[in-house]
Amino acid sequence: MGGATAKIIKKKMAAAGKDPGPLHLIADLPGRMGAEAAASFTEFYDEKCQLAETEPAYFANLNEVLADYAGKSGIYHFRYNIDKDFIVVLDLETAMRAAGWSLGGSKELPDPLPESVSAIDRRLAKKLAVRSAELIFSNADKAGVARGGVELMASGDDPRRFDFTDDKQRVVCATYSVKTLDEEVLGTIRIIAPERVTVAMRDYYEKAVPLAEEKWKRDLMKLAAMSSVALRADLTEEDITLGMLMDLAPGQVIDLSTATIDEIKVYSALPTESKLSIDAALGNRDGARALRIKSVAY
Repeated sequence: MGGATAKIIKKKMAAAGKDPGPLHLIADLPGRMGAEAAASFTEFYDEKCQLAETEPAYFANLNEVLADYAGKSGIYHFRYNIDKDFIVVLDLETAMRAAGWSLGGSKELPDPLPESVSAIDRRLAKKLAVRSAELIFSNADKAGVARGGVELMASGDDPRRFDFTDDKQRVVCATYSVKTLDEEVLGTIRIIAPERVTVAMRDYYEKAVPLAEEKWKRDLMKLAAMSSVALRADLTEEDITLGMLMDLAPGQVIDLSTATIDEIKVYSALPTESKLSIDAALGNRDGARALRIKSVAY
């Protein structure tokens, strides 16, 4: 019973719209999207690129994710399918390499390396961000995300500019480190998207949750049907004096002036808010006292 109850509670929490718990639903997201992210670098630099070590995807609030990159990275706000938003973040080295490649065809980093990505460098690096977004969210058949037409909305370094709804917007953040076949690290790209952008999460909310809700209802009915309920049947109520009550002793007889066997009330022995009302009659069956139910009302 305990294990079944725990499973039902877990499914109910998921159906209620809370986080589904472990991130196994999007655990393979970096692997599926990573090839597309690497492909965008390959096309941009005209050199074969590969996916290096990748951080696990995770859930977070939008403002918390962007706070670490504001003023330092190239942040690009995209919209796909007209009304759905996501963000591509190029870290400092990635943005500077992309800016250099756009300007003069060189992947060399400036020396000294600036502390943040300027507005000009963001515009120069925009081509790489746009190509990455198009590959991942628009043209890829196996990217693991819901596809859609992509439009660049804005770029900047203020997290407040990129709120999808408010600063508590829940997002999935996936990170990819990209390098050449010669092991030259080009930098890091991050994809920040509403949690329902991924195919796994979309299917979870559109398919798994309704099915889980229905199964939870069925399981709850089964669980309730197996639960023990103590019933109490009153034959009569009799008023006596306090003195008689204090004088009660074994062997003493109390006369029942209003006792009946045809109008017996049956109800739960435990306090409850239920309006269940059961009428019964007292009788015999197989040599034992029994109750025959006459009516049930809720």
